[in-house]
Amino acid sequence: MNTYNGVWRCIQRLHQIYPFEVNAIFQRVGISKNLLVNQNVSIPVKILLDFVIDAQSVFKDELISINFGRIAQIRPNYGEAFGLIFVYSKNLEEGFKLLQSYIYTELEGINFLISEDKNLIKIHSVADPNIQHPSIYENIGLSILASFIRSKRFQIKQINTKTSIQGNSVSKKSVFNCPINTSCEETSLSISKKNYLKKNSISNPNLVNYLSTILEEKAQRITANMSLIEKIEKLMNNYESHFNLINLLDISNQLGLSTNSLRNQLLKENTTFREIFNNFKLKKSKHMIKDGFSVKAISYHLGYSEPSSFVRWFVSQTKLTPTSFKLNTLLKS
Repeated sequence: MNTYNGVWRCIQRLHQIYPFEVNAIFQRVGISKNLLVNQNVSIPVKILLDFVIDAQSVFKDELISINFGRIAQIRPNYGEAFGLIFVYSKNLEEGFKLLQSYIYTELEGINFLISEDKNLIKIHSVADPNIQHPSIYENIGLSILASFIRSKRFQIKQINTKTSIQGNSVSKKSVFNCPINTSCEETSLSISKKNYLKKNSISNPNLVNYLSTILEEKAQRITANMSLIEKIEKLMNNYESHFNLINLLDISNQLGLSTNSLRNQLLKENTTFREIFNNFKLKKSKHMIKDGFSVKAISYHLGYSEPSSFVRWFVSQTKLTPTSFKLNTLLKS
């Protein structure tokens, strides 16, 4: 997937203001300076991610990934099938559900979870548990969704990000004309239910059905190369902040298998659903500990009602307390 060429124009403007810094980033991530002369170039998301990851340290701005979404209108090329699906869906609800199902065919490493909260709809951006720089990926994914929403002139109520900002005196920034809350337990955006269900005047159900068929085939080709365990972990990852709701029956249904069939297939791979779930939670908790989350935040994120319950489980899995694990990690790094 390529990014909209407005992203590149934003980088061009940044180069005009900070030529030395941007040239240094280009050299490190392997971007040719010759691309700066092209006003209409579109660039792969991978190159953009590399630029943003490096720029975060150069400009000492931990929210640069969100800021790029605001300034440059990061979004998938509207020529891409899933972009068209979103534009021509009957409403945001249909568009997001299709996007949720198929976006990983275009943007690897990001998943989306849709949940209701009173009169609001929350769309969570969730990075795969083993991905590097997860906060940046989640912010970029959120920027793409926010750009889609704003392109329809719908208001975003607020954006939440796990990424903290420097300086305790700053609690929010204006992004996409809405507040941004930092140091949260989730990366998400909120919109009203009214906008979520608002009828799209340019909807085209025949086109959406046709494109859905294409994307289903593409998604099946991608998942065909994944192991059963990888498929299960990918589904589990969509339960961000609701891991206590993960169960064998729901995962089996999402895989199109009976619970007995799933158990038998896992036995052939010398594992069980419980073992996969434990390993998944362990990877999640280790990443969150390394990212500086508190024991309380991690325990509630993983679905434990009390932090002490999480600590006991973590010790049973690693023979270390979360604090000891963090100290060992720091000593090794």
